[in-house]
Amino acid sequence: MAIIFITSLLFIPNSPSYGHLYGYNIQEWKNPKDNILIQFGIEPQTPSVGKSSVLNFSVQNLQTGEHLTNFTETVTILHYQGKNSSANDIAYKFNSTQIQNGDFSHSYVFENGGTYEIFLRIDTTTFINVSKFVVFVSSPQFQIMNLVYILLPFLILTGVFVVIGIVIWRRIREKR
Repeated sequence: MAIIFITSLLFIPNSPSYGHLYGYNIQEWKNPKDNILIQFGIEPQTPSVGKSSVLNFSVQNLQTGEHLTNFTETVTILHYQGKNSSANDIAYKFNSTQIQNGDFSHSYVFENGGTYEIFLRIDTTTFINVSKFVVFVSSPQFQIMNLVYILLPFLILTGVFVVIGIVIWRRIREKR
């Protein structure tokens, strides 16, 4: 019985489901006054320069969890230059679109590495809300730095073992 159960789990079809966003890197923005919850997720979770990424949004009623319907959305992407910068560069602004079911996505290719701010404006007949989400985009320079940080403990440990080996080898040689 257990073998049949485990085998059936392995062969369950992996079909996409539509609804709210789930996962470890889902960012949320809430506005209790207007009773709105916006979820944001990006695929892949760490976008890379020059590769296509998908920005996923889910707009919901904060109390019921039902999707917000019939609203206009506008997404603007800013390349964050830091707190001391006088201006951030608008990387891209998507055309406003009418959304019927609360879930939507946009594809985008990031041209530079670093931190980006994703602004989503929601226009309904009763309110306007602007939410902000932050995305870090990996570039080849960041990937090399990450590789160094990953390898650094290994290199230090290897160095310690080499030093210990040399000390032991010298002691053995001195005793002979």
